Amino acid sequence: MTLFVVNKFQAQTNYNTNLPSGLSAYSSIYQSEPVEVSTTKEKNYVLPAVEIVGLNLFLGAFNTYVSKEDFAKISWRTIEDNFKTGFVWDEDHFLMNQFLHTFHGANYFNAARSNGLSFWESAPYTFGGSLMWEFFMENEPPSHNDLVNTTVSGITMGEISYRVSNLIIDESTVGFERFLREFTSTVINPMQGFNRLIRGDMWKAGSPNKRSDFNLVVSTGIHNLFFSKNIDDSKTYLTLRADLNYGDIFEVNKHKKPFDYFSLHTEFNIAEGDDIIGIFASGVLVDNKLYLFENTDNIFGLYKEIDILINETYQLSSTSLTAKIINRVPISTSIKMQNNLNVSAIVMGATNSQYAAEEGKDYNLGPGASGSIGIKFIFEDIGEVYSNYKRYWIHTLAGAEGNEFVGLLNTGINLHLSNKTALGLESLLYDRYGDYEYYENYSSSNTALRFYVNHTI
Repeated sequence: MTLFVVNKFQAQTNYNTNLPSGLSAYSSIYQSEPVEVSTTKEKNYVLPAVEIVGLNLFLGAFNTYVSKEDFAKISWRTIEDNFKTGFVWDEDHFLMNQFLHTFHGANYFNAARSNGLSFWESAPYTFGGSLMWEFFMENEPPSHNDLVNTTVSGITMGEISYRVSNLIIDESTVGFERFLREFTSTVINPMQGFNRLIRGDMWKAGSPNKRSDFNLVVSTGIHNLFFSKNIDDSKTYLTLRADLNYGDIFEVNKHKKPFDYFSLHTEFNIAEGDDIIGIFASGVLVDNKLYLFENTDNIFGLYKEIDILINETYQLSSTSLTAKIINRVPISTSIKMQNNLNVSAIVMGATNSQYAAEEGKDYNLGPGASGSIGIKFIFEDIGEVYSNYKRYWIHTLAGAEGNEFVGLLNTGINLHLSNKTALGLESLLYDRYGDYEYYENYSSSNTALRFYVNHTI
C-alpha cells in the first residue's frame, strides 16, 4: 500500500539516474556498442495497419461473443452516436484505464515497430489504433483519458517491451533454449512474436545478437508499514522485484534514438488481502552533456515516464514528460556524489480518493506536475547513502473536483556483501493532502522501514 508507494518513488529516483541503489559500484553488463536488434530487414507500412485493424476486430468479437460485454454491442448507430457525442471522461475502473489501455497501446505500437518501422514512424499507428477503438469498437462515447493512456503511455511501454524482447531473442540458439527465448520474448511483446511466427523467424538460424549495455537486478525484502505513524498499527509485505537499466544514463554520445537509455522497475508485493503491482519506467528522448564544472559529469535531458501502481487501498498513475539535470562529482578517489533535479509535466495522472465514489468513479483523474530532488554518496567497495524527495500534484478534471498532493521522502543505506549482492535499510515517509471544492479537505501520513537484498544476475 503506502509502503510500496514510498519505496517505489525512491526506486524511481535512484534507478532513473543510473544504477539501482546499492549497485552503483558494480554491474553485470554486456560491453558492446548499443545496437538495436532488427527483427525484419525491410520496412512494411501496410501490414501494421492490417494487424491493428485485425487486433481490434478480434478483441471486439471476443468481447461480444465470448465475454458478452455490454459495451461491445456495436452497430452503425452506436458509431454515429460516438461521432456526434465526441470525447468525454469515462467511468471505467482504474485497472482498465491505467494499465490495460497502456498494454493495448503497446501492441499497436509494436505492430509497426516489429515490421521495421522506427520509433517515430510507429507512433502514429498507436494513435490510429486508439481512435479506431474509441469510435468504432465500443457503444460508449470516446474517452479523453483512454486516448492519452493508449497512445502516449502505450508508446512508452511499447518501445521498452520491444527492446527488452530483443535482448532475449538469440537466433544462434537451438532446442529448448531457443524455445524458451522465443516464448519469453513473445510474452513480453506479443506483436513481435506474432510477426516472427508468420515470417518464420522463430525457427530461422542466425547469428548471435549484439546487445546494448544493460544491467538487471532482482531483489526481495520485507516492508513494514506503520499506519498514521503508529507503531502499533502496521502491516508487513514480502516484495519481489526486477530492475533493468538499458544503457548508461551518462553516456549521452550513445543515445542516438529515443530510449537508447531507459530504466524499468517492476514489483509485486504480497500480504494477506493486499497484493500490490507496480510498473515504473523512464526513457530518454533527447539529452546532452552540460559543461558546468571541471572533473564532473553533468547531463540535461528530456525523458518520457510512466508510473503505475495498483492495489486495493492506494492507486496512482501518471504519464509525463520530464526534464532532468543529473550531476556526478568525484569527492575523492573512492567517494562520488550524485545529485538529480527533475521537473515533470503530467499529461494524465490518476489517484484514488475517498470522495471519488461520490462522483461515480473509483479515482480522480487529470493533468498535473511533479518535481523531485535527490542526493547519493557512493563509497567504492562499501556501499552508498542516499536521500530523495518527490512531490506530485494532480488537478482533478474527472472525479471529486480539487487538487491531490502526494509527497514522498526516503533515506537509506546500502552495504555491499560482494560484487553482486547488497543489503539495504531505509526509512520512509509518505504524506498525502487533498484540497477539494465541494468536500472536506483530507490529509494522511504514514511511515515505514524496509530491509532488502539485491542481487545482480
